Amino acid sequence: MMLLAEANEFNLSWAGVAIASALILVNVALSAGLRLGLSQSILVSAVRMSVQLALIGLVLHQLFAIGNVWLVLGLALTMTVIAGVSAVRRIEHRYDGIYFSALLSVWSSTWIICAIALLMVIQPRPWFHPQVLIPLLGMVLGNSLTAISLGLDRFLEELTRRRGEIEMLLTLGAT
Repeated sequence: MMLLAEANEFNLSWAGVAIASALILVNVALSAGLRLGLSQSILVSAVRMSVQLALIGLVLHQLFAIGNVWLVLGLALTMTVIAGVSAVRRIEHRYDGIYFSALLSVWSSTWIICAIALLMVIQPRPWFHPQVLIPLLGMVLGNSLTAISLGLDRFLEELTRRRGEIEMLLTLGAT
């Protein structure tokens, strides 16, 4: 419980924001110095990221203040759907039902891990404490999204590459 009390008192200073911004500017300078042509893309991405973080910060601030279980679970479900769709968007080859497969994979893997972490390891009070659940789910979703998209991409690429061999085996009775 001490961690939760400390988390409530955490404030990001403007000096911290300036340091983070300076790191982005270092990347812009390196891109310009090495003539990579990425400076404008980095700056646009940084502005877009800042706007997105500010907006999600406003949403999370309200969500943390309200602390309603249905709102927290609604946000968790939304995050899961976005991760499942993002996993499919990262791959080149697709099949009918791939979105369902990806959503089911993301949902089952992340929610089981988060349930174990929340209910057996961290044990926040209440169990759906948004300042614990949302960041934990976000971290697990990020890893799950990457693993599922890489696995799907590799599997479907291999099926495409070895299509002739697979079709031959199917004609010979393979299942």
